[in-house]
Amino acid sequence: MYVFDLDGTLVESVDAHVAAWLEALRLMGVERRYEEVKPLMGLPARDIAAALFPERAAELAALKNRLFLERYLALVRPYEDVSALERLPRPIAVVTSSSGYVARRVIEAAGLSHLVDFVLGGDEVPRGKPAPDPLYVVGQRFSVDTRDMVVVGDSEYDMRMAEEAGAYGICIARRGVCRGARRVIYSLFEL
Repeated sequence: MYVFDLDGTLVESVDAHVAAWLEALRLMGVERRYEEVKPLMGLPARDIAAALFPERAAELAALKNRLFLERYLALVRPYEDVSALERLPRPIAVVTSSSGYVARRVIEAAGLSHLVDFVLGGDEVPRGKPAPDPLYVVGQRFSVDTRDMVVVGDSEYDMRMAEEAGAYGICIARRGVCRGARRVIYSLFEL
């Protein structure tokens, strides 16, 4: 079974997410730089919010999600090679650190709904990436052992999640090679 990360793997959205975080922070009276926020991408939204503004993390995460959907969703584009998913065996799951409702809106807006059978957001599990919990949920839903999963992602967090669950981690090196990958690809067509 294939399990894909969303942001930076199937869709180009990382800069849009960073911009939404920065705007939310500014509206709450906090100034941060792109370079401070970008490395946090790939973690669950609640963890990013806690790292950026621990005193008001829940409020920050909610504001960021609202701003992302209202102002930045239109900037999200699927990568050209995402059509490779049409050739892969089903089911196909997406496990993301984004909130589940945000991820489903992204998939819908990017025209990818027909390629994905299940979406699991970072806010829909007790522990998100890099913990293995999301893969256990996917495995239970589809009666698939995590050792029979191929996880495709663009970050170290994806690879750590795969390794901890016993899955096979493949890094799609869109912005660089992920640490901990068992294999590196440069296009989804290589799958």
